[in-house]
Amino acid sequence: MLAAAMLAAAMLGGGGAMWTDWRRREVPHGLVLGLAGLWCAAAVSAPTALGGEPGAALACGGAALAVGFLLFQLGWLGGGDGKLVGVLALWLGPQDLAIALVASAMLMLLMLLMSRVPGGIGLGFRSRGIPFACAVVPPAAALLAARALDASAA
Repeated sequence: MLAAAMLAAAMLGGGGAMWTDWRRREVPHGLVLGLAGLWCAAAVSAPTALGGEPGAALACGGAALAVGFLLFQLGWLGGGDGKLVGVLALWLGPQDLAIALVASAMLMLLMLLMSRVPGGIGLGFRSRGIPFACAVVPPAAALLAARALDASAA
């Protein structure tokens, strides 16, 4: 039950990051830090919710954070987006990270295509940029929801 509650809290935190990125094109540091702190608590109290491999998840998070930092330096995404990818990689770990990245890339491509359609369907993406968290959080949340259901059934 504790594992499912922690996973649900992580999904809510991701939803908050998505909302603020959509509205203001920023991911608050407090949300990212809160998700990282919650992951630390889950790693200690309910490691099975993380797939039982907190060390491997930490490696995934570190690698994703490094890639996010590089993409930020290249100007391809914001700093908050890079940190969010890193912390979501912590939660997903090696077992789900690849699936989430492919699904996020597909959502990002869809958003890019929408920004190119004439007639206003771009939802302000041309003038304000694409909210990267809106492409990263839904796949991660879906995978975490599946884990939460498994954890609550156990």
